[in-house]
Amino acid sequence: MTEAVSMYEKYFKDPKREPVLIDYVRTPIGKRRGTIVRHRGDDLIIHCYEALIKRNDFDMSLLGDSMVSCNSQIGECALDIGRNAALGAHLPVSVGGMSLNRHCASGAQAVLSAWQAVASGVHNAVICGGIEIQNKYPIMADANVFNEELGKPLMVAPNKKILTNPEVAAKLEEYHTSLAGQITSAHVLGIHYFSKHNGITPKEFKGEYKDKLKQELDQLSLLSHQKADKAWDDRGKEIEPIWCPKLDENGKPMLDEKNYVVENESHSVLTSRDEAPRPSSTMEALANLRTITGRKSQAFLTAGNSCPTSDGAAAQIWMTRGLAEELGLKARATILNFAIVGTDPVIMLDGPVKAMPEALKRANLTFDDMSYVEINEAFSTVIYACCKELGLDWNNPNFNQWGGAIALGHPTGMTGCRLIGSNVHQLEKTGDEFAISSMCVGFGMSIATIVRNEHPK
Repeated sequence: MTEAVSMYEKYFKDPKREPVLIDYVRTPIGKRRGTIVRHRGDDLIIHCYEALIKRNDFDMSLLGDSMVSCNSQIGECALDIGRNAALGAHLPVSVGGMSLNRHCASGAQAVLSAWQAVASGVHNAVICGGIEIQNKYPIMADANVFNEELGKPLMVAPNKKILTNPEVAAKLEEYHTSLAGQITSAHVLGIHYFSKHNGITPKEFKGEYKDKLKQELDQLSLLSHQKADKAWDDRGKEIEPIWCPKLDENGKPMLDEKNYVVENESHSVLTSRDEAPRPSSTMEALANLRTITGRKSQAFLTAGNSCPTSDGAAAQIWMTRGLAEELGLKARATILNFAIVGTDPVIMLDGPVKAMPEALKRANLTFDDMSYVEINEAFSTVIYACCKELGLDWNNPNFNQWGGAIALGHPTGMTGCRLIGSNVHQLEKTGDEFAISSMCVGFGMSIATIVRNEHPK
């Protein structure tokens, strides 16, 4: 292996100011009609903050900021959730707060923004994280505005000037599609990359070709559930169980007179496991699910080979190496290097194909140097496209080792924070040094992050 290049060492120099990860925690990820959605969204990130505060004994006034990501910043997730989470977790009022949104990479952006704030000297320590409660506020819910004339909310369309961007217009013509949502883009993505890697044109994609792709997508989806089930003992160590209210006879959460969750078994259930994985799933069951987009002759995406709507939160604490040493806190990991890129906004979901090689190039490393690789499973076609283009094998046990979003769910504001944290847990278990994570992002972006274990064997 060539010598790894650290972004911090290259640009910032002072070893005592290098940002280090002190701790990471997350909630279980909830499913549709599960227990997690019964919470306020801000209570989920507050729960993670409270766990970090309890587990790490130092003066919390040393924290300079609270950075929380959320994709749909409405309802209780609006009004600067970063500040509200800090106050709700009873952090000192001197700890600021901000909210971030980079669509599906929001959680990773929160971590990188915390890293940047510490590295640059703006703060000596930052608490950060991400939250999404999709089963209450679906993706793009924040684009809905109440229309008084019709008496109902309507979604605000993207600015028409986007369509006249020369690069966007060219891509729309190339793919014979419109600037649509992620599901349509995932469909176009699958056809494009299957055709490319099987020597056919998109017009020829039907019949046996469609069936072949559908089977591969179902197989990798089933593998995600199998990995998630097998890895529970390891994955569960990053979860902080949370009391969730039971429902009364009217289907309403059983809260106390102040609308707080009652932490006992008569009123609540202690949720400690991710709710979405289906270890009993089979290829036969996946094959029989109805498709959700595309003409029948070309349709292959189903709820089974896409990520489910889900709810959850995650949080981390970052501080300078010097401060961690002064406080006697163990540094768990550092961010070696990262890349943030813009990509094709029409096909939209192949960003890791560009972001991961860029991050590796900056670090002077290759995939062979990575002990663990995580690519977010927003849709099975994302994994198909990225693995085909990057020469990765989704059957490799160290690829999405603990199961991906198809099994676990993808609370968009949380996922990037979870992927980075899971990479750290994986490295700590085996004593390996490097891991990389990445995800596709709506409207064509991606983040890739390389973490380094502070205590490799």
